[in-house]
Amino acid sequence: MELIDEIERKVQRRKYLLMVDLLEGYRSNINQALSRMGNSKQIYQSAHSRYAYNWKGQTRDAYDEIGAELHHTGNKVNVQGEQLISEINKEIRRLLAKAEGLR
Repeated sequence: MELIDEIERKVQRRKYLLMVDLLEGYRSNINQALSRMGNSKQIYQSAHSRYAYNWKGQTRDAYDEIGAELHHTGNKVNVQGEQLISEINKEIRRLLAKAEGLR
């Protein structure tokens, strides 16, 4: 029976470690997406400083409205991404503790 218990513990431990690997990959993907979002924001700001500074009237109003919406959406994405990463980190720590308990 000890051998069976040991095998079951090893299988369960490996399952937890596999879940950790998957979560680490997911966390990496989220970090990449947040980084790309930051790069896109820099590109937008660069274009804004080059081309939009002298726009006036309805064009400027529409542009400012779109710019404000993009800024708001970008901030929201960053906050939610950081919250998601924080929760993933908590889950990784939980799974690692469980795996360590099965040594």
